Parts: sequence; C-alpha cells; structure tokens
Amino acid sequence: MSSAGLLLLAGGGHSHALILKRWAMDPGRRPARPVVLINRCSTALYSGMVPALIAGIDPPEALAIDLRSLCDRAGVSFVQAEITGLDPIQRCLVLANRPPLHFGLLSLDVGAISRPSAEGMAIKPLEPALAFIASEDPNSTNPFTVVGAGAAAMEVVLALRRRWPHRPLQLQTRSNGPGPLERRILSEASIDLVTTPEALAGPRLLCTGSRAPHWLAASGLPVDGDGRLRTNAQLQVEGNEHVFASGDCAVMAAAPRPASGVWAVRAAIPLARNLEASCLDR
Repeated sequence: MSSAGLLLLAGGGHSHALILKRWAMDPGRRPARPVVLINRCSTALYSGMVPALIAGIDPPEALAIDLRSLCDRAGVSFVQAEITGLDPIQRCLVLANRPPLHFGLLSLDVGAISRPSAEGMAIKPLEPALAFIASEDPNSTNPFTVVGAGAAAMEVVLALRRRWPHRPLQLQTRSNGPGPLERRILSEASIDLVTTPEALAGPRLLCTGSRAPHWLAASGLPVDGDGRLRTNAQLQVEGNEHVFASGDCAVMAAAPRPASGVWAVRAAIPLARNLEASCLDR
C-alpha cells in the first residue's frame, strides 16, 4: 500500500467508529484511496456504558467496539500502535516502536486524558483505570476515594457503591461542590463527603477533568487551554486544511463546547462528509 494520498484515521473514538460503520453499510461512500485506522487497542469502549461496567451491571464485552472487525467490513486497514507525536509539516504520525506513518489527509479522534491534579489513578485513559478498579478488594475495610467536583465523579462513586455494597467509599471534592440533592444522594448511599484539600490515605481514583494528549500541543498545531485542537466549522484544524479533528481532543473555535461523547457522535456524519469531499478535492 502506498502512503501517497493515504487517509489516516488516528484514534478509535466514537466519530471514527461511526464513520467506519457508514462505509461498511455503504461502500460507495468510502474514499477511493488507501484508508488506515490506527489505535492503541483493537477495541474501543463505548463511554456511555462505562458507569454500568464500573457498577458491575454490564460485562466488558457489552461495551467493546471491535475496531478491527469494523475496519474489515469497511474496507479499511487497521494498525494497532500507540501514537506518540505528530509532524504536520512532514505529514507524519509518530508511533511507539514503529516507523512513522505518512499521510495525505489526517483525521484525529484520539480522545482525552485526565488532567493531572493529585496523587492517584486517573480515570482516563479508561483501560488502566478499569483494571485498577478490578484489582481492588470489594470487601476491604480500607476506604476507596473518588476525587472530583463534577458529574463524572458523582456518577463513578455511585457506580462503585453498586459494585461494592459494603466497602467504605469517599467522594473528595470542593467545599462548594455538591448541592443539597447530591449531598442527600451520597448520604443515602453511605458515601462520605470529604471537602478537605489534603490527600487522603488509601486508593484514589481521579475524576478531575480532562485535557487532550500532550503530543497534540507539542505538534505546533493551534490548541486551546486544555490542549484541544482548534477547528473551523468543517472540523479542519485552523490553518491546516489537510488535518481534521473531532471528539474530546478537539474544540470548534467559533462554538466551544465541553468535552462529551455526545458531540463526537453528532460530529461523525459531518466529519465523514468532509473527509469524503476532501478526498475528491472538494
């Protein structure tokens, strides 16, 4: 396969998964050039079902998107590798323990990582965080602490209560964080609310917001304060018409929105149409 004119889909996020489904269902829409999807795992987790997985309601296979199978059905090549950098001038993606991949057109849907804020296991990337939870003793008397002031921390600690009915749980947050309703829900679930800023002893899971992978900002492409790529309304990175971005790693500069899988799903069809058009020089 020649890399000249290669359409490279970097990351197995929701936008790219839906694009693969589109091309599998309607092969005539797939660009008439080599297309490669690259991701660190051959499966991706559907984020909307992660709380049910943490709670022990759904098994891992229920929310695993089989990227390799989707690629096969869509007529797209799959490469399993960790992305470590991007050179937009040379048009190449830098990979761990592999030669770089050159591209003619690039679409980035590489998700986000947790914002480093304290000692503990970050909730993102999800795979190591889920392994960390699975390694914990459900009957331990050692308190398990979730750190965070947003909806994600609340959702995760309640899911953990479903998973561990008897283990001591704590939510460490800002003093002005939870409102009266949230405080009542936590109390009814026997989850202690801790508002001191000092780090607590024992295992800690950090749900403290997210940012884009650091290698995106290091590429020199325009980013916002959280390292997310700034794009135009066509999801092209500002000043780089051959680079597209969507999902949690990107933000539309004229209409910024919080990181959410909802926006990635909504962006999938416009992104697909714009990639298809770009491959036809439209």
